[in-house]
Amino acid sequence: MPVVVVDPQVFDGPSAPAVLAALVDELGGDPTLLCFDGDWPPGIEVDPSTRTSLRRLPALSVAVACPDPAVAAAFDLAVVDADALAPLRVGFEQAPYASVSAALLLRDAPDDTWAGLVAESGTYSLLQAGPEFRRWLASRCAPRPAREDDAERVTVERRGAIHEIVLTRGERHNAFDARMRDQLHAVLRDLAAVDGPIVVRGDGPSFSSGGDLAEFGSSAGPVQSHVLRVTRSVAMLLSDLAPRLVVALHGACIGAGIELPAFASRVIAADTARFALPELKLGLVPGAGGTVSIRRRIGRAFLLELLLSGRTIDTATARRSGLVDEVVPLAQLRDRAYAIAESMT
Repeated sequence: MPVVVVDPQVFDGPSAPAVLAALVDELGGDPTLLCFDGDWPPGIEVDPSTRTSLRRLPALSVAVACPDPAVAAAFDLAVVDADALAPLRVGFEQAPYASVSAALLLRDAPDDTWAGLVAESGTYSLLQAGPEFRRWLASRCAPRPAREDDAERVTVERRGAIHEIVLTRGERHNAFDARMRDQLHAVLRDLAAVDGPIVVRGDGPSFSSGGDLAEFGSSAGPVQSHVLRVTRSVAMLLSDLAPRLVVALHGACIGAGIELPAFASRVIAADTARFALPELKLGLVPGAGGTVSIRRRIGRAFLLELLLSGRTIDTATARRSGLVDEVVPLAQLRDRAYAIAESMT
């Protein structure tokens, strides 16, 4: 069974590491959600050896109704009750391998941006070869073929000291395809050589609906995709340019549509914007840098909760969590982004 309920009384005394080790042996390598649910020992403390055992669990761990926040932080997730656990359990059961992979990736995420991006890309590519992503590919409706065209996906204009980057695939909600990646990478690389603030926004009804699903499954292979992803890392360039970046978000900001903006020093959202990370539904983890950028903004636990639940959040929630820095009416979005950029000059 992918979901196992464990009595929190295992933490009552010094035997917890041995109990957890025995539990891992019993799981036999199956991707598992370990729910620590029941009566927690009074005055519970988690010693360093137990914390190490929890950190090394090859499973996703959830503390249910743990009375001590410091203890709850030792688990991948903490929920107040079984009702709060339910949507996360559903998400886990849809893609156990991707869920455990996300937990392991976030649990010991490196501080260094490049190392984090390489780890994320490696995990993403591994899951591309996994059963959950293959099942999603087989079950989806036939995608609309990617349109081969020479249309520009990105434009750059200069207004005084400010450069403005615009995603120009508005008719497709700025779905992030290989052509957009390559053009954005080239633009950012060029702007790294000049001074001044940079504003990034999107044409059309959305900033970006995320990766272009029409291209999913069309790459040469997971290994080749991994090398290409780190070779043309838009995320790394955005991280390097972060102090100069102001990103203006509106409409759908899904997957890469929030993972990439989250690197910027200032993220401004229109009050109608909405955010989601749907990767687990495809049997994947974020692949555009979100385990680095979003984790730094909202923490690993909330990021993992968004992945497992797949829920869409509004700007109020995004602002409270730190995912965005400011919310303004849509009509004021561009002017506000420029005002902030001008303050950087």
